[in-house]
Amino acid sequence: MRKMISAVLVLVFFAVAANARVDFDRGVNTKQFSIEAVNSGITVPAPVKGINRYTRDCARFSFSPSDAEITSDRVWLRSLEYIQECHNVPVQQCHTVMVPGPNGTQVPHQQCHTVYQQQCHERPGMSWSRTAQIKMLARKLLPWERESFDVCLEGPWLEIYVNAAAYKYSASRQGSYDTLFELTAKNKVPMKADENGLSYAAFSYADGKFTFKATDKWAKEYSGEKVVITVDLYKEGWWIFNGYLGSRDFTFDAAEGYEMSFTEKDLEKALAEDDAFRGAKKYYAKWGFRRVGAISKDNYVKKDKTPSITK
Repeated sequence: MRKMISAVLVLVFFAVAANARVDFDRGVNTKQFSIEAVNSGITVPAPVKGINRYTRDCARFSFSPSDAEITSDRVWLRSLEYIQECHNVPVQQCHTVMVPGPNGTQVPHQQCHTVYQQQCHERPGMSWSRTAQIKMLARKLLPWERESFDVCLEGPWLEIYVNAAAYKYSASRQGSYDTLFELTAKNKVPMKADENGLSYAAFSYADGKFTFKATDKWAKEYSGEKVVITVDLYKEGWWIFNGYLGSRDFTFDAAEGYEMSFTEKDLEKALAEDDAFRGAKKYYAKWGFRRVGAISKDNYVKKDKTPSITK
């Protein structure tokens, strides 16, 4: 009888083992394992792919007027790659909860669980170095015009950028490690007017009129164009309380000198006489100008105020 029972138990054991055996021809049931991982209560975020950045190294090349070809000095540029690496780090977070204690009391109990947080850092990667040089083919600039270009290395990329130019340029590139940019002038582009083109000459008062005079350094170059001069008149008061009396624009053909005569009534925003300034007898002007035409941009150039005069 005992032998029969033992034989039955052995048969049952092998039957269970046979049912539990993995069928390698059919593969493993991975769905079961994934469910077990979800049920573990710990979520592991996927790693973040590293982000690369590159340092940017630039050099500025400036060119003055010249009718001949100009080649700049050669400069070294360097750029370094930085690679961001991120890792999932387990961090234990705990908080206190109240749980039932003896005799119907509540006692504090700390509960903790593990979460994953991403920690990132940068490490140096590859580095690049190049030389850069600019050859400016012959073109004509006005005496006050200055051009400048920036050449920048960022990672393996070397590019040229316009900072200020009097022409539209086409650029050809020669060489890779030692790069020469050759610039050819195309269409003329107006640049800002020279801030020192007009200068103060005199400010006076006589026969009931104020007279302001200015000189033009570039009258010959602007021949056939116009200039607008703006004059703002002020009356000196006590301490900082100066009185603004008004403004007027004067338009001239380009010339070596300009003379403007006006009274207070001629000003566009003349103010009524104020008690605070009745005792003041001194006046001064603030002024500026802008070019009108095709040679320069019409940007307004603000100049300094004139010396004070007595009326």
